[in-house]
Amino acid sequence: MIIWGSKGKEVQAGSGSFFCPSCRADAPYTLMRVSKYFTLYFIPLFPTGTIGQYVRCFNCKHEYPDVILTCTREEILKAISPWTCAKCGNTNPLSQNACLKCDTPQPGVPPVLPR
Repeated sequence: MIIWGSKGKEVQAGSGSFFCPSCRADAPYTLMRVSKYFTLYFIPLFPTGTIGQYVRCFNCKHEYPDVILTCTREEILKAISPWTCAKCGNTNPLSQNACLKCDTPQPGVPPVLPR
């Protein structure tokens, strides 16, 4: 009887330095690639495809989509910064879809979609 199948396996695909949103500083990273491997008797023999990639910060160990490597420091800071209500000027957490003071929707967020 021959036992064959497939298995996911992580391999390091690269490394470098990037602006980590969690550390809020330049930090070393590891680019990880998740590949699907053909197995024979539970031994991974060769890759059959790539499932995806992600970036792991070396300092804080948080993981991010690999698209973060194409973003500038300013774009990352804007994406994680609190937003200010245009109507009343109140500063709100990024997770809030509407102003905590006047209930005005956050600009750019459709009212029916959760953030």
